[in-house]
Amino acid sequence: MNMKNIMLSVILVLLTTSAFGQFHISTNSRVDYKWNETNSEWEFDSKDEESITFLEFNKDFTLVKHTTASTISGYLIKSQEHDEEDGNDQYLFTLVSDIGNEYIMIYDIKNNNIRFITDDFTRMIKFKIKSTWADE
Repeated sequence: MNMKNIMLSVILVLLTTSAFGQFHISTNSRVDYKWNETNSEWEFDSKDEESITFLEFNKDFTLVKHTTASTISGYLIKSQEHDEEDGNDQYLFTLVSDIGNEYIMIYDIKNNNIRFITDDFTRMIKFKIKSTWADE
């Protein structure tokens, strides 16, 4: 690795560190659901009780990075809303992934989970929150 590549790597690490790392969520299980049109409800598809992932939100909540055992995905947060109706305590985000897919992400504080729903409402992935923390 030449000096130019080393310097570029250091700059990218510093930029990533400053762009992310304000609010963190770790998860420790994943459940996949499919939408059943006939019954108008989410149906269980699969479960991974050892799925450990991390989500990192930037300071302004405009970007989120999702790290799994096999990949790192970046999402642009297009909009966000805090829902407190009917006893809820959740944040609803509309996202665009780094490959152009659109999702709704729900950070459900009351029920201790994060849900990703495809924009066509056919799939939902629910992650159980293990821990949350913020950088100082």
